[in-house]
Amino acid sequence: MPQFGAHAFIWAGEWTPEGAERVIRGASEAGLDFVEIPLLHPESMDVSGTRELLDRYGIGCTCSLGLPESAHLPFAPDAAERFLKKAVNVTAELGSDALSGAIYTHLGTLTRKPPTEDELATVARVIKSVARYAAEQNVSLGIEAINRYETYLINLASQADEMVGRVDEANVFVHLDTYHMNIEEKGFYEPIVATGPRMRYIHLSESDRGTPGTGNVHWDDVFGGLKDAEYDGRLVMESFAAVNEDIIGATALWRNVVGDPQALITDGLAFLRDKAAEHGLLDGPAGPPRGGR
Repeated sequence: MPQFGAHAFIWAGEWTPEGAERVIRGASEAGLDFVEIPLLHPESMDVSGTRELLDRYGIGCTCSLGLPESAHLPFAPDAAERFLKKAVNVTAELGSDALSGAIYTHLGTLTRKPPTEDELATVARVIKSVARYAAEQNVSLGIEAINRYETYLINLASQADEMVGRVDEANVFVHLDTYHMNIEEKGFYEPIVATGPRMRYIHLSESDRGTPGTGNVHWDDVFGGLKDAEYDGRLVMESFAAVNEDIIGATALWRNVVGDPQALITDGLAFLRDKAAEHGLLDGPAGPPRGGR
C-alpha cells in the first residue's frame, strides 16, 4: 500500500532547527507516514538533530533537491556528481532510502534550445555513477519530469522514463508531479499508466501549486491511473505555503497561492486522502489529523 507524505515547504521554507521541528511535528499531527526534506544545502544539514526529531515524532523521511546553478549537470558534471554524492550521504544518514527531484538540473537554467544528445548522455553518465554509489547505501534516485519553464532537459513522463532507461540501474525511478503534468502532458491517466512500475514517486500538487482540490488538476484521472498502474510508491502532497529563497525565482512564486496554511494542511490532505481511498489506494477516507488540528 502506498505511503502518504508531504513536502516540508507546506510548513517551513528553511531547514533551521525551529523550521525542522515545525515541519516534523506538523507531519506527525497530520497523521502522515513521512515528510519530504529538501536538501538544497546538504552540507549544512543537522543530521543528528533531524534524526532525533524524526524519531521523537515517529515520522519517516525522503529527500529531494534541485542542483545549484554552479552544478547544473550538463554544464558542470564533476560539480554535479560531487554535490549529488554528498546529498546521497546525507540521505542515508537521515535514514531515508530515496533522493529525488531535479537531480539533473538547476531550476531556471535554460538554453532557449532543446537538449542535445551530448547533454542527455552526460546526464545519464553522471546519474549512473551516482546511482551505483547510492546503491551501496541503499538509496534510490528519482528523476522528476519538470515543466519547460524551469528546465529544458526533461519535461514529460516519457522523457523521464527514457532517462531511467538510459541510466539502466535498478535503484533509479521515475518521479512525476501533477503540477508539471498539468502544463506538459495531454492528460494525467495515460502517462501514469505508461510509466508503470518504473514510477515510484509522485508529487500531488494543484495546478497553481495551491490547495489540492481547488484548481484544474483532474484528480480522478490521477488516482484512477495510479490504481490501474497498481501503484505502490509514495504519495506526496506538495505545495508552497512557505517559500524558500533558493527556489522562488525558478518557481515564479510572486504571490500567495495558498491562502490559509492550516486549510492547506487540513482540507488539502483530507481531499487527497479521500480521493486515494475512493480509488482503492488507501484503506479508508481521511479522519481528523492527530492532535485534533
